[in-house]
Amino acid sequence: LDMRRYARMKMYVHAEDGDPAQQIAPGDMSVFIRMGSDFSQNYYEYEIPLTMSQALNPADSEDEVVAKIWPQENEFNFPIEILRQVKIDRNALNEPLNQEYIIQDPEALQNNVKVMGNPDLGQVKGIMIGVRNIDDNGPNLCTEVWVNELRVSGLDERGGMAGLARLDVKLADFGSVTASGSYTGIGWGQLEEKVAERSL
Repeated sequence: LDMRRYARMKMYVHAEDGDPAQQIAPGDMSVFIRMGSDFSQNYYEYEIPLTMSQALNPADSEDEVVAKIWPQENEFNFPIEILRQVKIDRNALNEPLNQEYIIQDPEALQNNVKVMGNPDLGQVKGIMIGVRNIDDNGPNLCTEVWVNELRVSGLDERGGMAGLARLDVKLADFGSVTASGSYTGIGWGQLEEKVAERSL
């Protein structure tokens, strides 16, 4: 999957206590999306703290039911550009490639963005969805998690440029020299081409 053409990644998440005797507080667990060429050495990861969905009431309207089952706090909705940015930041700081580098999402400071190794958004071979206990040394936690509508949205619709130059030089009786060059920018394409077919 080539994800470079898209603007945002989105997904709905529902979570509820798996054990009625156990109450899981917001932030005790997290849910993450990991994508890359593999899941251990070369990947991007976006992680959000998990909030348990509220109990429903018979008097709830349809909008209230949807808001309780799929709470906005659990919704993935992040720019794909931030995945590129975490890699650029890591490389600029000369951090080691074999360790996770983590930043916070400027749009949602409670969410973490991670990079490991040298993943490529142009060649995503797999996507993992996982749930994590934040405290490795804490108690075992039990939850039931549903995910729905993992999708990308928005296309990079910026226009591109292309140019062609040619130079012919005649050197009197010695001969002639011809040179040519061309340039194609990101987003360049013919009028009949779709956005997904334009130059990267």
